[in-house]
Amino acid sequence: MKFRNIFFGFLRTWLLIVIFCSSALSAGTDMILILRDYQYTAADFPPYFLVEDPLNTGNFIKVLEEQNTFQFKTYNLSLEADLESYKAEVKPILIEWSEKTGLIGKNAKLSKRFSGLMESYVNEDFRGLDQGEIHIATYKGKISAISYTKDAIVGENPEINLLVANPSGLVENQTTLPKGGGSSLLDYMVRRYEEAGVEKIQLSSVNDEYYLDRGWQIAPKPEGACGGDG
Repeated sequence: MKFRNIFFGFLRTWLLIVIFCSSALSAGTDMILILRDYQYTAADFPPYFLVEDPLNTGNFIKVLEEQNTFQFKTYNLSLEADLESYKAEVKPILIEWSEKTGLIGKNAKLSKRFSGLMESYVNEDFRGLDQGEIHIATYKGKISAISYTKDAIVGENPEINLLVANPSGLVENQTTLPKGGGSSLLDYMVRRYEEAGVEKIQLSSVNDEYYLDRGWQIAPKPEGACGGDG
């Protein structure tokens, strides 16, 4: 029985790694950000809404939130208290997002997909193996975006493994939920890395132009891990 538990535990871990790596590779281009070149501040990414143009042009215009801002929180998954808080506060949201139906647009569908992947990957079975962190951005107490990093702030080139925003807020022409949570959360994480003395960070992007416009660069193709060359 013990051998069987070990075997299925190994199989589960292997399957999750395969799913994670395959998704990361298919998600887009690996991007890097040299932190000494980073020039953005949290004020650059306030919450905003899309509203119909009052001139009845059929277009939508951006309206910035003037009274409320995004708030941030980090869960260190190696700490029992943080892990329990994640399971109570964040995991149900990831499950809810992963089960959303009727979503319109590529970004909303990707958010749904990666929400399920994040919930599966950040599993209590990894408690003894994983030293990762979960970061969230909230607006008026409700979670707007969630990110996962496999490692805490260590190493010379840490990687942001997954970052998702509320898929309902990514539906085309959606006007009732705040937007900008993902950008603000990424900015919050970049600042934490910068303050820790990290020189550069990496992520896998599905929108190259978005990151290129903000100082990111396309990373050289890695070798080895997750099916890379070599």
